[in-house]
Amino acid sequence: MATPKGNAGAKKRLETLAEDTEKQKKALVAQLRRTPIVQLACERTGVGRSTYYQWRVRDKIFARAAERSLKAGQFLINDMAESRLIRMIQDDNLTAMIFWLKHNHPKYAVTTRFIHEYEIATEPMSLEEMNAHSYELAKIRVRKIKLPETTEEMRERIEEELEDAERNAPDRKRMKEFGEDPEEK
Repeated sequence: MATPKGNAGAKKRLETLAEDTEKQKKALVAQLRRTPIVQLACERTGVGRSTYYQWRVRDKIFARAAERSLKAGQFLINDMAESRLIRMIQDDNLTAMIFWLKHNHPKYAVTTRFIHEYEIATEPMSLEEMNAHSYELAKIRVRKIKLPETTEEMRERIEEELEDAERNAPDRKRMKEFGEDPEEK
Protein backbone atom coordinates (compact mmCIF):
# COMPACT_ATOMS: atom_id res chain seq x y z
CA MET A 1 0.00 0.00 0.00
CA ALA A 2 1.38 3.42 -0.99
CA THR A 3 1.96 5.97 1.64
CA PRO A 4 0.66 9.53 1.37
CA LYS A 5 4.27 10.72 1.42
CA GLY A 6 5.06 8.45 -1.59
CA ASN A 7 2.14 9.85 -3.61
CA ALA A 8 3.26 13.39 -2.92
CA GLY A 9 6.80 12.54 -4.06
CA ALA A 10 5.56 10.96 -7.29
CA LYS A 11 3.35 13.96 -7.94
CA LYS A 12 6.28 16.30 -7.35
CA ARG A 13 8.48 14.30 -9.77
CA LEU A 14 5.77 14.44 -12.46
CA GLU A 15 5.43 18.20 -12.00
CA THR A 16 9.20 18.66 -12.26
CA LEU A 17 9.31 16.45 -15.36
CA ALA A 18 6.48 18.45 -16.95
CA GLU A 19 8.31 21.72 -16.17
CA ASP A 20 11.56 20.37 -17.66
CA THR A 21 9.72 19.18 -20.79
CA GLU A 22 8.09 22.59 -21.18
CA LYS A 23 11.51 24.27 -20.86
CA GLN A 24 12.92 21.92 -23.53
CA LYS A 25 10.01 22.71 -25.83
CA LYS A 26 10.56 26.46 -25.40
CA ALA A 27 14.30 26.10 -26.00
CA LEU A 28 13.65 24.06 -29.14
CA VAL A 29 11.17 26.63 -30.48
CA ALA A 30 13.71 29.41 -29.84
CA GLN A 31 16.44 27.39 -31.61
CA LEU A 32 14.18 26.76 -34.62
CA ARG A 33 13.85 30.54 -34.97
CA ARG A 34 17.65 30.84 -35.25
CA THR A 35 18.27 27.59 -37.17
CA PRO A 36 15.23 26.45 -39.18
CA ILE A 37 16.53 22.90 -39.61
CA VAL A 38 14.88 20.39 -37.29
CA GLN A 39 17.89 18.07 -37.01
CA LEU A 40 20.29 20.89 -36.05
CA ALA A 41 17.84 22.48 -33.62
CA CYS A 42 17.27 19.13 -31.92
CA GLU A 43 21.02 18.46 -31.62
CA ARG A 44 21.66 21.92 -30.17
CA THR A 45 18.93 21.57 -27.53
CA GLY A 46 19.57 17.91 -26.71
CA VAL A 47 16.12 16.75 -27.84
CA GLY A 48 15.75 13.69 -30.06
CA ARG A 49 14.09 14.11 -33.45
CA SER A 50 11.54 11.43 -32.66
CA THR A 51 10.69 13.24 -29.42
CA TYR A 52 10.23 16.48 -31.40
CA TYR A 53 7.79 14.80 -33.79
CA GLN A 54 5.93 13.10 -30.91
CA TRP A 55 5.54 16.48 -29.21
CA ARG A 56 4.16 17.92 -32.47
CA VAL A 57 1.53 15.18 -32.63
CA ARG A 58 0.52 15.30 -28.97
CA ASP A 59 0.78 19.04 -28.29
CA LYS A 60 -1.01 21.18 -30.87
CA ILE A 61 0.14 24.44 -29.29
CA PHE A 62 3.77 23.31 -29.49
CA ALA A 63 3.20 22.20 -33.10
CA ARG A 64 1.86 25.63 -34.03
CA ALA A 65 4.71 27.41 -32.22
CA ALA A 66 7.30 25.16 -33.89
CA GLU A 67 5.78 25.79 -37.32
CA ARG A 68 5.80 29.56 -36.79
CA SER A 69 9.40 29.40 -35.56
CA LEU A 70 10.45 27.42 -38.64
CA LYS A 71 8.86 30.08 -40.88
CA ALA A 72 10.52 32.89 -38.91
CA GLY A 73 13.86 31.07 -39.16
CA GLN A 74 13.43 30.69 -42.92
CA PHE A 75 12.82 34.44 -43.22
CA LEU A 76 15.97 35.08 -41.18
CA ILE A 77 18.10 32.81 -43.39
CA ASN A 78 16.59 34.39 -46.53
CA ASP A 79 17.49 37.86 -45.24
CA MET A 80 21.03 36.74 -44.42
CA ALA A 81 21.48 35.17 -47.86
CA GLU A 82 20.14 38.24 -49.59
CA SER A 83 22.46 40.42 -47.54
CA ARG A 84 25.46 38.29 -48.55
CA LEU A 85 24.33 38.34 -52.17
CA ILE A 86 24.17 42.14 -52.13
CA ARG A 87 27.62 42.27 -50.56
CA MET A 88 28.93 40.03 -53.36
CA ILE A 89 27.34 42.31 -55.96
CA GLN A 90 29.07 45.28 -54.33
CA ASP A 91 32.36 43.36 -54.64
CA ASP A 92 31.74 43.07 -58.43
CA ASN A 93 30.91 39.35 -58.42
CA LEU A 94 29.42 38.80 -61.90
CA THR A 95 27.66 35.54 -60.98
CA ALA A 96 25.89 37.27 -58.09
CA MET A 97 24.83 40.10 -60.39
CA ILE A 98 23.42 37.71 -62.98
CA PHE A 99 21.58 35.75 -60.31
CA TRP A 100 20.07 38.90 -58.83
CA LEU A 101 18.95 40.26 -62.19
CA LYS A 102 17.43 36.95 -63.33
CA HIS A 103 15.33 36.73 -60.17
CA ASN A 104 14.52 40.37 -59.51
CA HIS A 105 14.41 42.25 -62.81
CA PRO A 106 11.69 41.45 -65.35
CA LYS A 107 13.89 42.43 -68.29
CA TYR A 108 16.47 39.73 -67.45
CA ALA A 109 14.15 37.10 -66.04
CA VAL A 110 13.92 33.78 -67.81
CA THR A 111 10.37 33.40 -68.99
CA THR A 112 8.61 30.50 -70.53
CA ARG A 113 5.61 31.46 -72.59
CA PHE A 114 2.89 29.10 -73.63
CA ILE A 115 0.70 30.21 -76.49
CA HIS A 116 -2.47 28.28 -77.05
CA GLU A 117 -4.63 28.78 -80.09
CA TYR A 118 -8.07 27.31 -80.47
CA GLU A 119 -10.31 27.28 -83.50
CA ILE A 120 -13.92 26.34 -83.16
CA ALA A 121 -16.00 25.64 -86.23
CA THR A 122 -19.71 26.07 -85.63
CA GLU A 123 -21.28 25.13 -88.94
CA PRO A 124 -24.51 23.17 -88.77
CA MET A 125 -24.37 19.55 -89.95
CA SER A 126 -25.61 18.74 -93.41
CA LEU A 127 -28.61 16.47 -93.91
CA GLU A 128 -26.32 13.60 -94.94
CA GLU A 129 -24.20 14.02 -91.80
CA MET A 130 -27.30 14.09 -89.58
CA ASN A 131 -28.63 10.94 -91.24
CA ALA A 132 -25.26 9.19 -90.84
CA HIS A 133 -25.14 10.13 -87.15
CA SER A 134 -28.73 9.02 -86.61
CA TYR A 135 -28.04 5.72 -88.36
CA GLU A 136 -24.94 5.06 -86.22
CA LEU A 137 -26.81 5.94 -83.01
CA ALA A 138 -29.67 3.66 -84.03
CA LYS A 139 -27.22 0.80 -84.60
CA ILE A 140 -25.75 1.31 -81.15
CA ARG A 141 -29.18 1.48 -79.57
CA VAL A 142 -30.37 -1.68 -81.32
CA ARG A 143 -27.36 -3.57 -79.94
CA LYS A 144 -28.30 -2.46 -76.42
CA ILE A 145 -32.04 -3.14 -76.67
CA LYS A 146 -33.10 -6.78 -76.58
CA LEU A 147 -36.09 -7.07 -78.92
CA PRO A 148 -38.77 -9.69 -78.18
CA GLU A 149 -39.26 -10.42 -81.89
CA THR A 150 -37.25 -10.52 -85.08
CA THR A 151 -37.42 -7.82 -87.73
CA GLU A 152 -39.68 -9.93 -89.99
CA GLU A 153 -42.07 -10.68 -87.14
CA MET A 154 -42.21 -7.01 -86.29
CA ARG A 155 -42.89 -6.06 -89.95
CA GLU A 156 -45.76 -8.56 -90.16
CA ARG A 157 -47.24 -7.35 -86.87
CA ILE A 158 -47.10 -3.70 -88.02
CA GLU A 159 -48.76 -4.57 -91.37
CA GLU A 160 -51.57 -6.40 -89.55
CA GLU A 161 -52.08 -3.45 -87.22
CA LEU A 162 -52.26 -1.09 -90.21
CA GLU A 163 -54.86 -3.29 -91.94
CA ASP A 164 -56.93 -3.40 -88.73
CA ALA A 165 -56.67 0.37 -88.43
CA GLU A 166 -57.86 0.79 -92.03
CA ARG A 167 -60.82 -1.57 -91.47
CA ASN A 168 -61.85 0.32 -88.35
CA ALA A 169 -61.16 3.79 -89.69
CA PRO A 170 -63.96 6.33 -89.03
CA ASP A 171 -64.18 7.23 -92.73
CA ARG A 172 -64.84 3.60 -93.64
CA LYS A 173 -67.68 3.34 -91.11
CA ARG A 174 -69.21 6.54 -92.39
CA MET A 175 -69.07 5.30 -95.98
CA LYS A 176 -70.87 2.12 -94.89
CA GLU A 177 -73.57 4.31 -93.37
CA PHE A 178 -74.12 5.85 -96.78
CA GLY A 179 -74.35 2.41 -98.28
CA GLU A 180 -70.94 2.33 -99.90
CA ASP A 181 -68.23 -0.16 -98.96
CA PRO A 182 -64.82 0.60 -100.50
CA GLU A 183 -63.87 -3.09 -100.53
CA GLU A 184 -66.87 -4.02 -102.66
CA LYS A 185 -65.72 -1.91 -105.59
